[in-house]
Amino acid sequence: MEQAETRPGNRAKTGNRDNTGRFRKGVSGNPSGRPAQPEEFKEILRSATVPALRLLVKTMNDGAVKPELRVKCAEILIDRALGKATQPIEASVSSPAFDWGDITTDELRRLAELNGLETADDSAGSAK
Repeated sequence: MEQAETRPGNRAKTGNRDNTGRFRKGVSGNPSGRPAQPEEFKEILRSATVPALRLLVKTMNDGAVKPELRVKCAEILIDRALGKATQPIEASVSSPAFDWGDITTDELRRLAELNGLETADDSAGSAK
């Protein structure tokens, strides 16, 4: 069996990674995607869903159970029924002002071309 080329850190070099061991830009580390779960496994989980929900409701309503566990059951039920609450994100984004007066006609045409837009010159030329 052929040995893989080794590099610093005793890591094998592979075709989809760069010299530092990171994936190359635009290359997936998992090109085939996540493997599908067997249908039998999915069916087992589906059949256990209703009993699991009943257990959560029963535990949540049982006064003899520790309050922390009852609250956790309630959280799980609410998250499953309504979805997890959105988390606010605070961000401050600024960008320098752009003066469109500084852009040339050729630059505008190039931007239009890159975005798949037709320019006045293109439409006049296609009418000929």
